Amino acid sequence: MFLTYLDESGNTGSRLDDPDQPVHWLVAVLVPEEQVLPLAAAVDAVVAAHVPQDPRRELHGAELFGGDKRWRGVPPGTRLEVYEEALRLLQAHGCAVAHASVDKRRLAARHLRPHPPHLLALQFLVEKLDGYLAYQRDPLRQRALLVADETNEHEAFALDMVKGLQATGAGVVAGRQLRHIVDTVHFVRSETNRGVQLADLAAYGLARAERVRDSMSAGNVALVRLVDEYVLPQVRTYRMRWP
Repeated sequence: MFLTYLDESGNTGSRLDDPDQPVHWLVAVLVPEEQVLPLAAAVDAVVAAHVPQDPRRELHGAELFGGDKRWRGVPPGTRLEVYEEALRLLQAHGCAVAHASVDKRRLAARHLRPHPPHLLALQFLVEKLDGYLAYQRDPLRQRALLVADETNEHEAFALDMVKGLQATGAGVVAGRQLRHIVDTVHFVRSETNRGVQLADLAAYGLARAERVRDSMSAGNVALVRLVDEYVLPQVRTYRMRWP
């Protein structure tokens, strides 16, 4: 089984016209169950090596990259090293990455009362995950359990939607019946879960890299490199941007 950690980037709630975050990204990091504990320990070791005074410090993409909140005062070079060493663990621990994204402005232009981008992205992502899992040769790799950050405001709707997709294929929109996503979505506090934190790093990296790929600033160039070297090679399935 895979434990599949979900996190998002670009969530602006009901505001769909934010020029700074035009796309809602939802990213999954699939971790083989036997790698869950070793991966968490490896992330702990990365943080402890760079901030030994706070070895449990949360990895949050925007804060780590921008030097905000608990990462304020940490030199940019150190923060970049932490980001890189954490993302490098994806390949080392046999993790896969999947993603779905929604263009919020096009969504608003197409629908008078659009569905929440988060729920659309979640449906599209879990459908892609289900298809990916179905084609795994190892029967032990044909199931996934979903784990997400509990701060999302659409928790109840997400639970109902996944249940509907499992039962009949009825989600926010007509979709695929899920046969390889087991149980429901399990919500956890991101500050206590290294898997969710890695999903956040990947989501923030993918979202920002797309926006700043042509930038010449040192920070943006570095982040694009991290995404190209450590995230994109692990992508196994994705949903083309909608709509």
